[in-house]
Amino acid sequence: MNRWQGKAGEALNCCWKARDVLLAGALGLWVAGFWVAEDGWHHQRLLWLVFPFVLFSADRIVGVVSAVRWLWLVALLLGWQSLSRCWADPPVVPQGGISDSIFVFVLAAALVATGRKKELGEWIVGGLAMLGAAVIVYSLVKFYGDPTRALGGPRLRNMLVYEDGLNAVLTGMLCAAGAVAGTWFSLSVEKKAHQRLWLMVLVTLVFGLMASQSRGPMLGLMAGLAVICFFHGRPCIRVGFWIGGAVGLYFLLTWWIGGSADSVARGSTGRIAIYQWFLERMSGTELIFGRGFGADGSIPENELGWFVHHPHSSYLTQLILGGALGLALLLAILGWSWRDAWRQAKQGECLWVALLSCGMGTLMVDGAEIFTIHSVPRLEWFMVVFPATLAVGRAYGQRTTARTQVESP
Repeated sequence: MNRWQGKAGEALNCCWKARDVLLAGALGLWVAGFWVAEDGWHHQRLLWLVFPFVLFSADRIVGVVSAVRWLWLVALLLGWQSLSRCWADPPVVPQGGISDSIFVFVLAAALVATGRKKELGEWIVGGLAMLGAAVIVYSLVKFYGDPTRALGGPRLRNMLVYEDGLNAVLTGMLCAAGAVAGTWFSLSVEKKAHQRLWLMVLVTLVFGLMASQSRGPMLGLMAGLAVICFFHGRPCIRVGFWIGGAVGLYFLLTWWIGGSADSVARGSTGRIAIYQWFLERMSGTELIFGRGFGADGSIPENELGWFVHHPHSSYLTQLILGGALGLALLLAILGWSWRDAWRQAKQGECLWVALLSCGMGTLMVDGAEIFTIHSVPRLEWFMVVFPATLAVGRAYGQRTTARTQVESP
C-alpha cells in the first residue's frame, strides 16, 4: 500500500509541476475542435473535459484574474451582455447568458495564464496550423472527389464539420488564420527542413483559402501578412513567392478544369443592403443600449428577398445587440489587446498582432457575436478572442519577468 501511495504521490507531484503544459494541451485540443469537431453542440460539450485541467491550474488562473486588468474589462463586457438580455424581447438564443459568459471568461483567463509562456502559445498555434493543413488536404480530396464538383465552382468546405461540410466562409476563416501562422513560422524557424515543412503548410492553407472563395478571410489574411512584412522586411519576399505560387496554382488549375473562379466577381453579396437594413431601424435608446443579447438578429426573407441569419459583421452585431455602450466596450478590449500584441511585435514576436489583425479584419465583413461560444458562425471567438488572450498573457508574462529581475538582488 505504501509503495502504491508513493507512486501515486510522485505522479501527482509530476502532474502538479507540469500543470501549465497540461492546461495548454487541454486548451489546444479543445480549440482544435473548430477544425475537426462534428458540430457546435459536440464541441461545446467537450468544454467539460477542459475544466478538470482548469481546476488543477486554479492558482495560476486566479493569479492572472487578480493581476491582468484586461480581464476585468472582459468581465465588464460579459456582464453588460448578460444584463442586456433583460430587455431582449424575447431572448431566443443563448448568446450572452450567464453560463455562456462564465465559460467565455474562464476560457479567457485560462488562455491568458497559458500565454504567459511564449513556447506554450506558439505550440498551440503551430499545432493548429499543421492540423489545418491536414484537414484541408482531406477536404480537397473528399469535396472535389465528387464528380459533380469542380475546382472554381462549388466553394470548398471543411468536410470534417457537419454532414455537408462547414460553410465556405468559415472554412476560409480557418485557412486565413492558419496561413498567417504558417507565414510567421516559416520566417522564424532556423532549420531548413522545418522551413520547408512550414512552407508546405502555408501553401496548402492559402490554396484552401482560394478554393473557399471567401473574400472576408482574404482581407484578414492580407492584414496579417502586412503586419508580418512590416516587422520581418526583406525575408518576406521569399515567402511571398510561395504564397503567389499557391494563388497562381489555384487559378491555373481552375482554368485547366474549366471552373469559374468568381471569387472577386460576386459583388457585395448583399452586405450593403444588410447593413443598411439594420442601421435604418436603430434609433433612440436602442442605439445606446441595443436590442439585448439573445434577441433575434436575423432578417426575414420577405424583407430583402432572402433569409439573413446574422448581420455579417461582428462590429455591427455588437452595436445592434449591445448598443453603442457594448460596442465601445468591445473596441476598448480589442484595442487594449492589439496594443499589447504590437508591443510584443516590437520585441520580435509579431505572431500575436498578425493573428489578431487577421481576425479583426475578417470580422469587419463577416461574423456575429465575438465574446460568446454560441454564435451562429461559431468562429468569432477563435478568430479574435483566442489570439487576444494569448497576446495579453504574453505581455503579462514579460511584465512579471521584468519585475522579478528588478526585485532580485
